[in-house]
Amino acid sequence: MRWRAHAAGGVGNNTYTFWSSDGKEEAGEQKGPLPTWDWTPREPGKYRVKVVARDKIGNTADSGWSPEFRIERVAGEESLIAVMPAQNLTGMALPVKEFKGSFVDAMKSKGLRVLGEDALENFMEKHRVRYTGGLNPELGEAFLEETGVGAVLFLSMELYDDTVPPKTALVARLVSTGKKTAVLWMDSAAMAGNDAPGFLLLGLINDPRVLWGKAKDQVVNSLTAYLSGKTTREVRKAQKKFRPKSFLGTPPKPPDGKETFSVAVLPFRNDSTRRNAGEILALLFVKELSKREDIDVVEPGEVIQTLLRSRTIMEGGLSLPQADILKAALNVDLVLTGIVMEYQDYIGGWGFPKVEFSTRVFDMKTRQIVWSSSSYNQGDDGVFFFNLGKVNTAQGMASGMVRSVVEGMDALMEGVAGQMAGAAPPVSR
Repeated sequence: MRWRAHAAGGVGNNTYTFWSSDGKEEAGEQKGPLPTWDWTPREPGKYRVKVVARDKIGNTADSGWSPEFRIERVAGEESLIAVMPAQNLTGMALPVKEFKGSFVDAMKSKGLRVLGEDALENFMEKHRVRYTGGLNPELGEAFLEETGVGAVLFLSMELYDDTVPPKTALVARLVSTGKKTAVLWMDSAAMAGNDAPGFLLLGLINDPRVLWGKAKDQVVNSLTAYLSGKTTREVRKAQKKFRPKSFLGTPPKPPDGKETFSVAVLPFRNDSTRRNAGEILALLFVKELSKREDIDVVEPGEVIQTLLRSRTIMEGGLSLPQADILKAALNVDLVLTGIVMEYQDYIGGWGFPKVEFSTRVFDMKTRQIVWSSSSYNQGDDGVFFFNLGKVNTAQGMASGMVRSVVEGMDALMEGVAGQMAGAAPPVSR
């Protein structure tokens, strides 16, 4: 929603402070010279807003609180959801239709409404949809107008290893339809059959389909809880062992009249031997950033569409001309990209995963790098006895590493000195 303030009189230029209230507490949302405020409420509820105008010599005028507005979720339990064909990021052949069908069946068992396969295929054929990993505004608007779909779900299979003990990992994302596509919810699950062997190894899972069922149900339960309004954007803290090995940053300045940053996450350059590792890391960053209240993440489908239309190829990283193209097309404040050097799972019951990546964040206004970091971990870090605390999947470990990087960027933006104290210098291997 866009709010606009009108003020008359006073001395010199005015500054405007917009406030919101959810009935429990008041929050200053935006302060600056702009008389307009674009507001996207993060959570459903009942809200009031007001604006306070102040002139050059300190005279103020208060609009008073507005009538109460009821904000509901873009997508809820009754929303019609389109589930796109599952994206295979495993790097090997996989019966993706079976995995999608299993996921859809789990959604339906929870009472969720899913667009039929025939209707979805007809829509995709009509609009010549080839990329099934994201949504752009044109397609989002067509979905809403032609099918009545309120949100589109994207399922990415990241790992499926049926050797004993089996391993599986997936990422799911719900995106709103209409003129403004936005990431509404995102979650992931990474499991191994030997994660919790327990007493006499009674907790071992040797059947890969049983393990897939557990991971699938975990994600579907999270989605159902979101749609029912029973969850909020709680952010779990990363373990200390996942902190970046090195980091450097300077606090970026918020855009004029705004207190939030818009961020586009580009696919990482993949220098590892694991296929699609760059796309996997980008998805994990989108998931973690979308939980933050002060960050608006651009839907990955919009980013991919912009890269394709501008024929942007980032073989050696993001150049300044390419950054200018992205700024003009996406109108974002920050761009996050990076390099994946290692993303390795292990096969069987012995071994440990390894993940190594570096990140860079570009401030599109100053055309400078405001954050850089390097991260490296392996699954047995911090493990001394009986494999307690061992991480058995690359995604499980990468999720903690990404969360730690985002915590560092949060601290940087908030100007909290020492938040990342204790990070070690780069290690040699």
